[in-house]
Amino acid sequence: MKRPPPSETYLPDRNLPRNKAYKTNSLRAHLRLCLERLKALIPLGPDCTRHTTLGLLTKAKAHIKKLEDADRKSQNQLQSLEREQRHLQLQLELNPGEGERMRMNSVGSTLCSDRSDSDQEEIEVDVESTEFSHGELDSVSTASTSDLDDHSSLQSTASDEGYSSCSVKLAFSS
Repeated sequence: MKRPPPSETYLPDRNLPRNKAYKTNSLRAHLRLCLERLKALIPLGPDCTRHTTLGLLTKAKAHIKKLEDADRKSQNQLQSLEREQRHLQLQLELNPGEGERMRMNSVGSTLCSDRSDSDQEEIEVDVESTEFSHGELDSVSTASTSDLDDHSSLQSTASDEGYSSCSVKLAFSS
């Protein structure tokens, strides 16, 4: 039996041998699956409901470039922060006893204190809180916002020969 020339054997799908047709259909199904996964990964926008293969690949390429640029920028920023940290660490090591350190007190104000512990004075602060009776709590819970701000604000501060006293009222409503 004489075989037909190759051009006649491989006409579109209907004349392909059975295993070739299966392989081609399998490849097409795989391509469709990959394109669906690609649609889920890249931002497509509301401009079109049907996307071509070329359009998807172009958008994917642009999205990858955008992600690479963002990654490059974040890497540069990270390197810059690491350099700054090393520089500040070096300055700290070169000047161990100089300068002041900033710290926050309980009220939220910034305090400066020297680094050496021998130069520091010990300051004691006594904070007294006032508890409300049930009647006062009822009046506070129906009060306006500005009244609540007044109730939770600092009531009095006094200082007597190094001893500080502070009284704070707090209002809690349930």
